[in-house]
Amino acid sequence: MTRLDTSAFSTTASLDTLVRAHKKALIGKRNSHSATATNYRFMSDLLQIQQELTQGAYQPMKYRRRIIKEPKVRMIEAPAFRDRIVHHAIHSVLSPFYERHFIRDTYACRPHKGIHKAVARVQHFLRSQSGLYVCKIDISKYYSSVNHTKLRELLQKRVNDRRLLALLDVIIDSSDSGAEHDSLFPADSHYHTKGRRGIPIGNLTSQLFANIYLHEADLFAKQVLHAPFYIRYMDDILLFHTDKATLHTWQQKFTTFLYEELYLTVNPRKVRIYPSHLGVDFVGYVIYPHSRRVRAASVRRFRKRFRRHLRGYHAGAVSEEKLENTVQAWSAHVRHGNGEPLIKQIRNELDDHMFVEFVRTKHRQHIKKSHEPTQLPLFD
Repeated sequence: MTRLDTSAFSTTASLDTLVRAHKKALIGKRNSHSATATNYRFMSDLLQIQQELTQGAYQPMKYRRRIIKEPKVRMIEAPAFRDRIVHHAIHSVLSPFYERHFIRDTYACRPHKGIHKAVARVQHFLRSQSGLYVCKIDISKYYSSVNHTKLRELLQKRVNDRRLLALLDVIIDSSDSGAEHDSLFPADSHYHTKGRRGIPIGNLTSQLFANIYLHEADLFAKQVLHAPFYIRYMDDILLFHTDKATLHTWQQKFTTFLYEELYLTVNPRKVRIYPSHLGVDFVGYVIYPHSRRVRAASVRRFRKRFRRHLRGYHAGAVSEEKLENTVQAWSAHVRHGNGEPLIKQIRNELDDHMFVEFVRTKHRQHIKKSHEPTQLPLFD
């Protein structure tokens, strides 16, 4: 088994790596207070971080928590900017190494992968074999369920650097899921009985940890079930086969493996086995062999958000630029799902509202001007 050698920590803590990590951490964060402060004290802060890492004194700062409601309610734990630098440094060392071991058909949080490559891969499966059934598996509260002890075991299988493992332990221990989701799992569930669990959604390292953790499930699907058509996008998993009974067997074995080996629970309400010709619901699209469309629920969510932004626009709380950026981002997503008619419809609605606001602005300016006192000349 190939293992990451003992120079990994030295590379992670090197000033060159930290400088590159600082540059990556700044992306999208240049206007934040902590990023601006760190950028101002650029070199002194990096030297301080390097000293803490090499002396084994590094400790993450407290996470900033916020709740997002779309596409579903989730707690985001955002790390401090200095911790983001450390996460990027670790990721720059671990990610290229693990990329050599991950299977092809996992598409989340990986370079040169992503949602659209995953959709294309599913379409390739559907074209390769007619009469396929699909089994869709969803893990309950995946990030909150990642077991700390098991994650450490998996990291120790590949990482041979004691100091890097110690640093990873510090990051793993910096957060846990607490009692937030306790009511969703039985009292005797592995979720409760196997110790601390949970990695923060907002960490870059959590994305890598999550893929390392479920890599074991990928290997089970490929090496034990021998599933030729298997794909995973983080905790959304699809298995394909021409025989429905075989898929039922695979689903039971896969669910048991997740529970017994990784301490993860499959959401029984989200397990579905159905003919693929009905359309494969995956990563926000409904996928057919030669076409795809955006999931109806995604369209409804956008329309709700779009109308909320329109109300804010008319009230002066949302700028025209923000409204335009919202529509452009959504259009880029929908365009991959044969969504040109939807885009045209939203564009027309946006143009109508902007025209109305333009007329209102001109009318207000005219009223204001007409009520201004007239300056009469003192002398004719």
